[in-house]
Amino acid sequence: MLSRVADSVYWMGRYIERVENYARFMSVNINLSCDLPEVITDHWQVLLEATQDKFTYDQFYAQITEDQIIDFMTFDARNPNSIYSMLGNARENVRTVKEVVPKEFWESLNKFYLRFKNYTFEAHHDLESMLEFYDGIKQQCHFLTGMLDACLTRNEAYYFWNLGKFIERADKTSRFLDIGYFKNEEKSMNSHDFLIWGAVLKSVSAFNMYRQQYKSLNQTNIIEFLIKDRSFPRAICFSLKKAEYALYKISGSRPQNGYRNSAEKQISELNHKIDFTETSEILEMGLHQFLNDFQIANNKLDAEIYKIYFDVSGGVQY
Repeated sequence: MLSRVADSVYWMGRYIERVENYARFMSVNINLSCDLPEVITDHWQVLLEATQDKFTYDQFYAQITEDQIIDFMTFDARNPNSIYSMLGNARENVRTVKEVVPKEFWESLNKFYLRFKNYTFEAHHDLESMLEFYDGIKQQCHFLTGMLDACLTRNEAYYFWNLGKFIERADKTSRFLDIGYFKNEEKSMNSHDFLIWGAVLKSVSAFNMYRQQYKSLNQTNIIEFLIKDRSFPRAICFSLKKAEYALYKISGSRPQNGYRNSAEKQISELNHKIDFTETSEILEMGLHQFLNDFQIANNKLDAEIYKIYFDVSGGVQY
């Protein structure tokens, strides 16, 4: 596979996953704005900080308001991390490698993008309409990933797509946790905290799965579930293990036989850190610090993958 093709498939996976997660970010904050209108202003700012979009936002807006953040993170073409921009990037990546994905996948993604271009925040100004709008985005992303999972041959393209998808998912789950914890370092939970942490679970569709394992909402248990659970598909641990499996399949090696390159070494080290760091140690360190360190390591992993597989002169195959 050409490095150019591998790069496009990898980022196709990352962008589609990121679109879905940004729709989840917006949904959870809109729901909180209904439940906690007196404190939600802080959480809109925390959302910008957790997604690292505040610097870009401050370039275009003088103050933080709910309407402006919704528009900025959803429709603003000036924001490279808006849903509109990311969906366009996913479409462009797929357009250049249409021969390696199912025809129906390209047609569905193209229609999704073209329909999205006709939407504006002004046309869906009430929050109930926006919630339905974001639900539609999540459903469309599920449809696209389901189509690839059902119809894409298990070859290098499949594993590069999975690699990008699960690296992105691990990163965004860490940021959902940051939103819940950013302004709340105390161990006890008040009524506001229950709503916030419940919203964090619902934002990653984890509420019912969490309650199957734990009887009540507990800050420590929620942190453990979303970071260390090996069975829940949006937990950081689960996502990293899937990404590690995909990365080793690309090189034809196995983790138990040792790493072959710096990317495999980085992902295995990161996987072991998540696996062997106890929840009590995470809390002692500070959850925000732990998540920040994880995000830095995850970004380093992305850089190593680029160096090994994508940073090659045109036309060269690996």
